[in-house]
Amino acid sequence: MDKQVTYDNEAEMGYIYLAEPYKYKISNTDELPQNNDIMLDFGNDLPIIGIELAGDTAIKVKHLVDTVHIFKKEITADHELFYSFRLNDKSVKQSVTHPDTAKIVFLFSDADCLDFIGIDIYETKSYDESFLIGR
Repeated sequence: MDKQVTYDNEAEMGYIYLAEPYKYKISNTDELPQNNDIMLDFGNDLPIIGIELAGDTAIKVKHLVDTVHIFKKEITADHELFYSFRLNDKSVKQSVTHPDTAKIVFLFSDADCLDFIGIDIYETKSYDESFLIGR
């Protein structure tokens, strides 16, 4: 499985894979506290295996169905490697993390965390670069 984004038209749910799902077992699922349209599938061997999206947030990824390598490799000002995914070029107004994983950051274009625009993964050693960016 190479695709990173799927959408179920019947359930009106989207899904972003951060890793190949058949390689990892989901240990639990929890909402992102700031936005209940975003549910995180945590793994035993990986911080987050994938992200379930509902409502308006799910509709935003519908155009990316079957897309592969949606992340880009980026470097911080401190020369730290991270993987970045953006839905658009809107400015980030709010960035939040789940209490169980501080190195995966969810980005929003509004202070209320309703307009999801992307993800930054700073936990790079846990993730397969070839799956995320294709190299």
